[in-house]
Amino acid sequence: RIYRPNEDQSAPALVFFHGGGWVLNFLDIYDAALHRLANQSGSVIISVNYQKAPEHPFPVPFDDCYATLLWVKAHAKELGIDPARIGVGGDSAGGNLAAAVAIKARDESVSLNYQLLVYPCVDRDFTTKSYNECARDFGLTTQAMQWFWDQYLQGDHHNKNPYAAPMQATNLAGVAPAIVITAQYDPLVSDSENYSAKLQSHGTEVIYREFPGMIHGFFANVAATPSSHLALDFAAVEIAAKTKSE
Repeated sequence: RIYRPNEDQSAPALVFFHGGGWVLNFLDIYDAALHRLANQSGSVIISVNYQKAPEHPFPVPFDDCYATLLWVKAHAKELGIDPARIGVGGDSAGGNLAAAVAIKARDESVSLNYQLLVYPCVDRDFTTKSYNECARDFGLTTQAMQWFWDQYLQGDHHNKNPYAAPMQATNLAGVAPAIVITAQYDPLVSDSENYSAKLQSHGTEVIYREFPGMIHGFFANVAATPSSHLALDFAAVEIAAKTKSE
């Protein structure tokens, strides 16, 4: 699904991977949020309906997302996109996919301007501070995240694979600069904090913002909270800065 801003040809682009624990088909609920983000950032947004677990476990969703990035690059002219100004992004499980795609893009010398990571789940470690402090009562629960990871990986043999769990990457040097957005009361806050710190320790620029009082899922919920608008507009400003035409 493609969202176009009111821009001329050769606009920048964001390849976006929606959340839903790699399982739920939440493509439609992002319409309002992605329309706003496209218009505010000036980027064409390609929202990817990747195949879902458990019928299609890792690496299928990841492979779909990476293949879409390559397709967008290859078809940039007909899409009205500048192939030199492309980023990837996503929220929750989509943030996992975006982080993983950014690592593979680095590995295969595919250029990216940025990665937008909105409360991403980047590791199958449920002992973190936020998984304990926000285990229940804030919408997404730690138990639910354990179930989603089980559906996606279906065993333990991919736990250390950085394309499945980006936090497991031993070298993050050279990956795209990150824009990280988090919610205060979210089991995944520690994932965002830890991954941001690891990116920075490997020399990657990170712009980090936590939205106070918010819970998991607020980013795309434009009808429920003004903080969604604030987060989308914050992301739009940062995306515009990363994709500014020379």
